[in-house]
Amino acid sequence: MRMMELVDLLGQGNHNMPDTALPNESTTYGRILKLIQTSYQAREFSSADIARDYEDSHASPIPLSTVSTYLSRLADRGVLKRQKFGNSWVYRLLHLTTDQLAT
Repeated sequence: MRMMELVDLLGQGNHNMPDTALPNESTTYGRILKLIQTSYQAREFSSADIARDYEDSHASPIPLSTVSTYLSRLADRGVLKRQKFGNSWVYRLLHLTTDQLAT
């Protein structure tokens, strides 16, 4: 993992509150969150789906482990719902209320 990705992982704010801010698309975290918000609003997805779409849209490879880490953290923050499916995880974007978006 590159140093900037590590900084992205560690510097994403309060881990107990949903991350409702607009994503900073200059970071890997922001690009992944933006991809989820635009392409996966109403359907389930896996880390492999996100890795594939990220590589297609950014012409840059991303390790599956990096995507899995970001998705896990988004689920821990209440942005995504995570559910076990066989031996893997399936995610779904949780829809935030207007009040949550305003904070």
